[in-house]
Amino acid sequence: MKLSGSLLFHLNLSYSSIEVEERAEVIRRCYWPIFELLDDRPWLRVAIEASAHTLERIAELEPAWMERLRNEMGAGRVEFIGSGDTQLIGPLVPRAVNHWNQKLGAESYASRLGARPETALVNEMAWSQGLIDHYLDAGYRTLLMEWNNPRRTHPEWEDEWRFGVASSESPRGRKIDVLFVDAIAFQKFQRAAIGDLEADEYCDWVESQENGSERHLFLYASDGEVFNYRPGRYSSEPPLPSTDSSDVDTNCEWARIGAVLDRLHERGLRFTTPREVRAREPRRALPPVELTSFANPIPVKKQPKYNIARWGLSGRNDVGLNAMCFARASALAKAGSTDADDWRELCRAWRSDFRTHLTAKRWKTVDQLNTDPIEAAKPGPTLRTSSVEREGRYLFVNTAGIALQLDANRGLAITRLAAPDGPPLLGTLPHGYFDDIHWAADFYSGHLVAEVPASMRVTDLVPVAPVIREADDHIEVCTEIDTEMGAFQKRYRVFADRVELSFGLSAWNRRPVGSLRMGFVTLDPKTFGGPETLLQCENGGDLESFVAKGSCDQWSAVSALISASGALGATDGRLRVASETAAFELSWDPSAVAALPLLFRREIGERVLLRLGFSLSEIDDTFRHGAPAYDFALCLRPLAEPSP
Repeated sequence: MKLSGSLLFHLNLSYSSIEVEERAEVIRRCYWPIFELLDDRPWLRVAIEASAHTLERIAELEPAWMERLRNEMGAGRVEFIGSGDTQLIGPLVPRAVNHWNQKLGAESYASRLGARPETALVNEMAWSQGLIDHYLDAGYRTLLMEWNNPRRTHPEWEDEWRFGVASSESPRGRKIDVLFVDAIAFQKFQRAAIGDLEADEYCDWVESQENGSERHLFLYASDGEVFNYRPGRYSSEPPLPSTDSSDVDTNCEWARIGAVLDRLHERGLRFTTPREVRAREPRRALPPVELTSFANPIPVKKQPKYNIARWGLSGRNDVGLNAMCFARASALAKAGSTDADDWRELCRAWRSDFRTHLTAKRWKTVDQLNTDPIEAAKPGPTLRTSSVEREGRYLFVNTAGIALQLDANRGLAITRLAAPDGPPLLGTLPHGYFDDIHWAADFYSGHLVAEVPASMRVTDLVPVAPVIREADDHIEVCTEIDTEMGAFQKRYRVFADRVELSFGLSAWNRRPVGSLRMGFVTLDPKTFGGPETLLQCENGGDLESFVAKGSCDQWSAVSALISASGALGATDGRLRVASETAAFELSWDPSAVAALPLLFRREIGERVLLRLGFSLSEIDDTFRHGAPAYDFALCLRPLAEPSP
């Protein structure tokens, strides 16, 4: 068999659903058996990945395990794979935090292991092109990333690329090697380990991946805590093998894994490590592959239910916890802090496990970080020209740089926003704009929608009586809107150069058990419907640009239990939309509320529907009751320069 295979075990002692007092048991049941696989198998090589945080916990509980790791690394039988100080979701945190997470991780690895790893596993395989620079700065030469999700939006890729070494490029033009992990392959390995797939059936599938040429396949690259232990995330987890059986070895999942590896070895599979693959594989004469796309700007591993929203908009209170971390990051950056302990504390507060299936007991221990007060917005320049007029249901608010039209019959939805002498930027597309009956609706801007599955749908698209106030630097239009979930205040502040829209939702007390989206923006198709339209934002690194073409739908539910299929990171609280004729910026303060923008685009006949919305809550398998509702403010600012 010309096929070679790698095993990578991802270790995470902070696993969300594992209690602290269970960690020693996890080491005994899940981590020691990895080394036991190597005993009596001189042909076997494995890779082990862990954050510096997890290595610290192991060293405290089981120093002998760390000694064995160093010995096996020295013997060349284990390659250690890095990931950072903390397992955090890179596309959802500011670039400074990603920089420190990789810097601190690399330094800790060097101290504890005597060497810095050259290969890193992207945390939760949540990818953005902007992350590449942080890994390169920390000394990494290769990244491990899932193949399946980037591949589905890149039909131009060749399937053969997943078996070799590719490369990818950061927004700065810096390149890093990429080895791909196949999610189907590692899920099949899990099934074979738990006995859901017969060993011979699994080995036949592995052998089917060979085509007569040199290929490499990651047999496994996922959690180590799922074998002979159940983290307790899902009720559907298969039962543990019985330890009361007279034949414990037969029931042990690690024993099954060993038996499968033996059979693969007998069939001629050669076991290798990422380092060996990278050294052996010739560099392909290919341009760097961009793993992101407009349709999938932040690829994440596994099935669509496992998307970026699970760490930003669900959990016990992801939106509030992330805002707290953003505030701390802002305070450290403002102070120019280079204190490693400060940044390490922040990285660990941002770890992914606080945001998914965290137990109630561990949630109570999540520290509240000290943050500086958020500075009040500075006033704008004095309004030289301004006017407010009403014609029937419509309000026309004009300043030197803003022409805004609002619909008082639809909760002050935005009918039109533009610079006075510029093309329309956004507004409402009326019923009948699209001929297709499936799209025969009004598509508004500036409104709110809350959806509780099988219960209610709440909007603010109702007749209101607006109150108008004029100040030196802005015109304010506000109203109070009653909904089934409670009343809230909606307010526009129109300045000389921008519009600020706010929703006072904290009076609701609790977020809905569903999705909560607001600040919708329906882009004008004549201005932003062409193939030259760009969306630009930071997803944990430098600014990334996405050409708005084809379809993208982050709004639609994956299932009745998963209300969103993705989001953008926009980790500096800004999102820019530009075409050849116009540009504008949306901005918000993630340290006040860490909302995430969701993107939608569809070509309907010869016309384009391109929309953005901001989510403060989504449901999925990690959602838990009890988080508050938060106020949200969004700034819309026309820009002078169009797309480059």
